[in-house]
Amino acid sequence: MKPTPTKIKFLDRWTPQVLREAKQIFRESGLKGVIRRYGWKFFAIFFAYYLIRDVTIYILIPWYIARNLM
Repeated sequence: MKPTPTKIKFLDRWTPQVLREAKQIFRESGLKGVIRRYGWKFFAIFFAYYLIRDVTIYILIPWYIARNLM
């Protein structure tokens, strides 16, 4: 008898494997476990990604739209 495959959640399809692993490690052993496993470079990349994303969404796009409307 074949085991039924588990259904993959929508966000799990788009979330990189590294982030899923980091999330699981964070749940099990907290922030210290994530730092032990990935180091500070992981947090630097994570911070830079969100900084670039938020600047684009909340500053550059509205500025571009406002500039073209006036």
